[in-house]
Parts: sequence; structure tokens; C-alpha cells
Amino acid sequence: MGKPRILVVDDDRVVVEVLSSLLDDPDREIVTADCAAGALEHARQGDLSVALVDKNLGADSGLALSRQLKQLQPELEVILITGYASIESAIEAVQIGAFDYLTKPIADFSALSFKVHSAMEKSHLRRQQHALLERLMEFEVRHRRLIDAAPEAVVLYESDSGMVVEANEAALQLYGYSAEELLRTPAAELRRGDPEGKPGPSPVLQRHRRKDGSEFPAEVTFTEFRQQGRTLRVQSARDVSAREQGESQRRDLEDRLRASQKMDAIGRLAGGVAHDFSNLLAVISAHVDYLRGALQPGHALQQEIDGIAQAADRGAQLTRQLLLFSRRSPGEPQLIDLNAVVTEAQKLVSRLLGENIRFELDAHQDLWTARAHPDQVTQVVLNLAVNARDAMPRGGRLTVRTANVTFNTPVRVRSGELRPGRYVRIQVEDTGDGMSDEVVRRLFEPFFTTKGPGKGTGLGLPTVYGIAGGAGGGVDVISRLGQGTVVAVFFPAVDGAPAAAAPVDRAPARGRGERILVVEDEHALRAMVRRMLAAHGYDVLDAADAEEGMRAAEGHRLDLLLTDVGLPKTDGPELARRLIERQPSVRVLYMSGYPLGTESGASAPAPLIQKPFSPFVLLGEVRRVLDA
Repeated sequence: MGKPRILVVDDDRVVVEVLSSLLDDPDREIVTADCAAGALEHARQGDLSVALVDKNLGADSGLALSRQLKQLQPELEVILITGYASIESAIEAVQIGAFDYLTKPIADFSALSFKVHSAMEKSHLRRQQHALLERLMEFEVRHRRLIDAAPEAVVLYESDSGMVVEANEAALQLYGYSAEELLRTPAAELRRGDPEGKPGPSPVLQRHRRKDGSEFPAEVTFTEFRQQGRTLRVQSARDVSAREQGESQRRDLEDRLRASQKMDAIGRLAGGVAHDFSNLLAVISAHVDYLRGALQPGHALQQEIDGIAQAADRGAQLTRQLLLFSRRSPGEPQLIDLNAVVTEAQKLVSRLLGENIRFELDAHQDLWTARAHPDQVTQVVLNLAVNARDAMPRGGRLTVRTANVTFNTPVRVRSGELRPGRYVRIQVEDTGDGMSDEVVRRLFEPFFTTKGPGKGTGLGLPTVYGIAGGAGGGVDVISRLGQGTVVAVFFPAVDGAPAAAAPVDRAPARGRGERILVVEDEHALRAMVRRMLAAHGYDVLDAADAEEGMRAAEGHRLDLLLTDVGLPKTDGPELARRLIERQPSVRVLYMSGYPLGTESGASAPAPLIQKPFSPFVLLGEVRRVLDA
């Protein structure tokens, strides 16, 4: 194949010379003409790739010449040259089938070079397509072998009638027709009535239909050519169902990732609020206990004190829910029998349900041992039961089932992805009103509720989400409007027998003068803890941070360090490490609004007392650590 030929047509010799010079390249052949006759002669002598034609050629018309050139060589690309840019110029260029247009004077060589290069590429591509199609039609055997080897479904049809005249084996397999059937089928029927795409290399996405009526997404390109006086179109289709499914899964994973990040951010905020709130509640609860002890039975203020205590208990419950949602809940997971926990919770659930709701328990007889916190599992059952009750205002049936489940591959549930393994499932089903997809998508958002004002905190399902996730499990929700709701909560299954019940706490013994260093940055709480310990027979030193605590310990032999985990600057575990270096016999007890291991540096092997705590709990844990 020879060099691509570029024709420059302009009656101004200076313009011709300038353009020829600018376009000169060893890999191109530049030919010029100053009139229509000379340009047509060049076109008859051989193939042209690009023609730059002046719109006004003296006595000749550049527009008419462009049409003649395109008739002689349909693959030729024309760039119209005009004296000024206007909408009319652009329209005229489109009407004659020009590739583009340029305005004089041509000062931007890069734009000129880019347009000429693009036109050459397009012309070259068109010639290749036309030559290939001509050879395919001339040599039937070669055509059939080539087309049948193509992975795309290739269908050739008449542009006027739309009837299929040729198809390769891939098309027969994709659409499910025999060759005879497909030749009697309009191409539009394969496209499910979608309009034809424009001829060109750019694919379009359409919905195509098989013989059995099933539809699939197809990526389609169209090519058009003329043969023996008729216009034919080549439709090349590729089934992209797998790609669309992959993109859908990718979008779903991205949505889940964003939701997970959002929930994590809200969880961190909720955990921080709960931590600060725990300090306040600890102080309030301690003062209430002191007031109760100071007042005589039947005192006039006893009712007010009880009201304060009830409000503090309600605040502590909300704090625990926030910690459960943020997966920073107190207490270590235990080996438990979920059937026993659910059966015990049944007594509480029965009190919550009205007489018009029937409760059923379907407990699996050989249930595996689960790893979870029993109080948290009870909270899960109660929260789901309350939601189910509220969804059945006219009555219905609430069913709680337990079962063993094994996943051999990762499984996606509403709360995220469950890793392969064994799980114990608690499933709560109701026959209530159900929920829309939009509501289901927001179920785990804290404070989101569909209940009326004052009827819900919006923490029920977020708490379930936090409990299951914190235990290494997950939550799935299936619901349809008018068809009820099914909530499945998964807890990891483990080998081993359930743990024995914890012994009942006894009243803590009084102190025997042991010296305790209390380090807490919250002043009111620090003062209250000091007061409780001192009143119970302990010698107490206190400090607001680690540095102050180290100074307070100088010259004193300590029996116990009672410190908050999250101290400013230097945290509690680091303070304990430094103090033990000086006094190896000192015992350590942590205080925190979080469980040990969730704050930076809080991983030392020492017991933890969870805020908010009562004097009974604090004194009992101090005595237990000292006597250990």
C-alpha cells in the first residue's frame, strides 16, 4: 500500500503553498489543485485519504466539488476551508458529508495537524472496512470461515426491508434460531424493537431478544455498505450479561462499603458520646446512693430520689445501647447455649406482647454452642420482639427459631459479609405490615425510626447490628410490604460446652487501710470515687492525669492503682507500666466507658470496671482485685 495522499484545493497559490508546507511529511504525498477540474483529475488517478477544499474556488463551487469527490471516492474525508466560522459553515460541512472545517487564516497548526491526522485515520479505517466487506462478498467460502470464526454474533440484513440475509454460527447460538428461521426474521425483532445504531466503530448498548423470548444486554456495532444496488448493514452483537452482572456487583459492593464506613463513623461518634455520658451517670448514681443511705425510710424526698435513680438507670440503658451499636460494649463473649438464653428471654417477651399476638418458639434440639454475651443476646431478642409487636397493631404471629448454619463461601447479608464457617442463627419472624426497600436500606442507621414521636428511639436494630457484628456475626433482613418481616441474626459457633452461670455477688468487705491511687481526669467522678473508697476503709490518693499520678505516688507504697484507661497525654496502661517498674507489687484496676482493648493502648492484662458503675460494683471489684 502506497503513502496516503492528501489533496489541497485552493485558488490562492499562497494558501496552497502554506498548507502543503505545514502538512509535508515523509510518510505522506501532498497533491494540489487550484480548480475543480484539477482536483477531480487527482481523484481519478488514485485513492485520496483527505481533501482540504476551499469553499470558494473562483468560478467553481467548493461545496459541489466536495460532493463530486465523495461520489468518486466514498472513503475520502473532506475538510472544508472557509473564510469565517459560522453556524452556516458548520451546517454546510455536515450537508456535504465533510469530516470537519477550517477557517482562514489558519494560524493554529496543531489544530490543523490534529484534524488532518484524524481524517486520515477515519479514511483508512473506512477503506479497510469497505475492502474487507467487498472481499467477503466476492469470496463466499472465505467470508463464511472468517465470519463464523468471529466471537460476536454477526447478522447481515437489508437496510430497506430489515430482513436478515446472512448470519454466522455465533448468531444462531446466541439468538437460538436455526439458519432457516433467522433468514425469515426481521433484524428489528432481534433488537426487541430498539432503533438501529449509527454505522461506525463505536458500540451501542441495546436489549436483544432470543427466540424463546428471553432478553439480554448486548453491545452492538453497525457497519453499512452498498452492493449490487442495495444497502446492507452488518450488525455485530456481543452478550454482556456477565459484564453487567459484574458491574452491578461492584456497585453493590461500593454501596456496602460506603454504608459500612458511614456506620463506622456514626459508631465512633456514638461510642464517644456514650463514654462522656457514662462519667456523668456514674457521678449521678453515686450521689443517689449516698442520699438513699443518708435518709430515713419514708422520708419526704425518697420519691424524688427514686425518680433520679430511675432516670439514671434509663440513661445507663441508652448508654449501653450506644456502646452495643458502636461495637464497644462491655463484657467478654462467652460460650453459651442460645436455646437456653432464648427460652429465658421468652418470659420477658411474653410480657411485651399483647393478647392478640401469638408467640411460637421453634428451638433446634442439637444446637451448637455459640460465642456471644448472654445479656446481649437477650437484648437482641427483646429488640426484635418489640419491633415485631409494633408492626402487628391488629395482632398476628411472632415466631422465634434457632438453627445451625454452615457457609462454605463468603455470604452477603444485610449487615455486610459473613465469612465461611459455622454459625448459630436466631430468626425472628412476624406477620406484620412489612417494610419497603427504602426503609430496609436504612434499618441500621441510629435514631432512624418509622414509629411516631415518643414511640421509639431508633436504636433497636442498630443495637442488634452492633451486638452481632461485635460477636463476629451479622444480621440479615427480608421484608415486603404487607407480607411481614424475617430478621436472622448469626453468631459464630464454637466447639465446647456452654459456660457455667456466674456466682451471685455478695456485699463487698470493708477496706483494711490499703492505699489506693485513683487517677481520673473527670473531676466530679474522681472526687466521688475517692469519697466512696475513703468511706469504706481505704487510704486514698488521687490525681487528674498520669504525670500528676506519678508525683502523687512518690514516697508512698501503693496497694492498688485505680485508673481511667483514656487519660489525656499518657493513657492508663502506660501509667500502670511506669508505676509497676517502680513498685512491682502494685495491683491495677482500670475504669472505662469502653471495654478493654478498644482504646489506644488499652490492651494490658488487667481487670476493667465498666462506667457507669454503682458503689456496690466498684467496692466489690476493688476488694476482689486486692484479695486476688
